[in-house]
Amino acid sequence: MMLVSVVIPVYNVESYLRCCVDSVISQTYQNIEVILVDDGSPDNSGKICDEYASKDKRISAIHKVNGGLSDARNVGLAMAKGDYVMFVDSDDFWRDSTCMERLVAKLESFDCPDFMGFNICYYYPSSDRYVPWVAYGNSIVNETDKEKIICELVKSGTFPMSACCKLLRRKFLIDNSILFIEGIYSEDIPWFVELLEKAESVRFVNDYVYCYRKEVSSSITRTMNPKKFSDALDNINRVLDVVRRASFGEEVRHALLSFCAYNFCILMGAFRLLDPVVAKEKESELRKYGWLMAYTMNPKVRKVRWLYRFMGFDLTSYACYRYIRRIL
Repeated sequence: MMLVSVVIPVYNVESYLRCCVDSVISQTYQNIEVILVDDGSPDNSGKICDEYASKDKRISAIHKVNGGLSDARNVGLAMAKGDYVMFVDSDDFWRDSTCMERLVAKLESFDCPDFMGFNICYYYPSSDRYVPWVAYGNSIVNETDKEKIICELVKSGTFPMSACCKLLRRKFLIDNSILFIEGIYSEDIPWFVELLEKAESVRFVNDYVYCYRKEVSSSITRTMNPKKFSDALDNINRVLDVVRRASFGEEVRHALLSFCAYNFCILMGAFRLLDPVVAKEKESELRKYGWLMAYTMNPKVRKVRWLYRFMGFDLTSYACYRYIRRIL
């Protein structure tokens, strides 16, 4: 029976941590280890970690100086001993007690790929609602060819970057030195693209097992600042580096460039949320990436491309900004 390591970075989440850990240790699949990485929490989260570690031999608690989410995940991965690893954010939780058992069964039926993606629900505590994310189509869940999967993900508009919706073969991560970049926002983006670059076998399933708690943290667009903007632009460059160096076929290159174009569209609207002086500076940087709008495999990019062709950068960016403001 394979061992699954569950890495849970912990920071300032005393209100949610018990719900998270309980949902993991109550799984019917019991061959797990849970690694709680207390990232210098200023609240009682560290004490809660120790409490769980003292009661369940499958749980270990690590206490470290605050280094951010990426650092905490990397530390947890270094401590993991499982055949497979998964990352769980400490304010989220698992939908029911059979989730892990179902995923491991699927994993084994697929001959244990380098990683397997699964699906998530958004949980809204104020209304106690579960809203499922977009389902993966048959062209994704029935496909075994990695390059075809990448193209279908981009075409469907579902590009699941989150580290929390994947089961990953630990040896694959270690052998390829796949870690999270420390000190940046949206660290899951370059991490996921590196997974796609280096994995030999990839599968996706539509099991909605993971519950992502909303109404807790803010989105990148809601709290845009110069650091977040620069990191988002750097992430586009990191994906472009993968496109240049990887031996992907032409259609996959087009797909990844279309993914970059989607992020360019977001930044076209989001830079207007910055201080006007800073926004002017960032706009100058952003305009250099307009060439990405030629890559329209993503359906949302196709819509923005129509505006971009006939209205240019200024009016298109304003339309993106108005859209972002409406959904905040």
